[in-house]
Amino acid sequence: MKRIDCLKLLAPQIQDHLVVVTLGVTEQEWDMVKPRDGNLLLSGMGTVTPFGLGLALALPGRKVVVLESDGSLLFGLNSLATVAMQSPNNLTIIVFDNECYESIGGAPSHTSAGVDLGGVAREAGIRNAITVRELEEFSLETQRRLKENELSLMVAKIEPAIADVPPRYYHLFEERNRFVRYIEETERIPVLRPTKIIRRDPTKWVKK
Repeated sequence: MKRIDCLKLLAPQIQDHLVVVTLGVTEQEWDMVKPRDGNLLLSGMGTVTPFGLGLALALPGRKVVVLESDGSLLFGLNSLATVAMQSPNNLTIIVFDNECYESIGGAPSHTSAGVDLGGVAREAGIRNAITVRELEEFSLETQRRLKENELSLMVAKIEPAIADVPPRYYHLFEERNRFVRYIEETERIPVLRPTKIIRRDPTKWVKK
């Protein structure tokens, strides 16, 4: 099972979901398959799941999907305990586990030595955590989980493979602003814009 094939199956299921995407080839492949303002492409190892959790808690009426990798999640395993404790029912985490750091040449990750991320998630308290290895199972489980109102985590065991996608340069501040504008427009709430502009009475500037 390859990541690009999983992403192609996932793409039609994404409607108004907020999608937080891990760094490296995953974000490049997802941006080719499903380019949209509701995607947030992150560049920090270990920050993707915590960011998705924050979004889910801040916007409880919005479904949040996190596209993680084994390498990134291993940098922040403690986040699984916080996810389980908060247990937002609008958060779905999908971990693409190829057992290596593919974007930097394929150095093996801890999952290549038997670390079970699905098992770690369950022991942390995420009851609805599974591992899938076949495309058909991936498709069925994503459909079910995106419809449910329940915290869930799914590890997709994939083979190392980088799709032939065009390189994409992006600026972190541009990505942030685009994503925030999407939230402001669809949720009708201010995020970066002030709710009120406070102006001082000009007469009070005059010395008596």
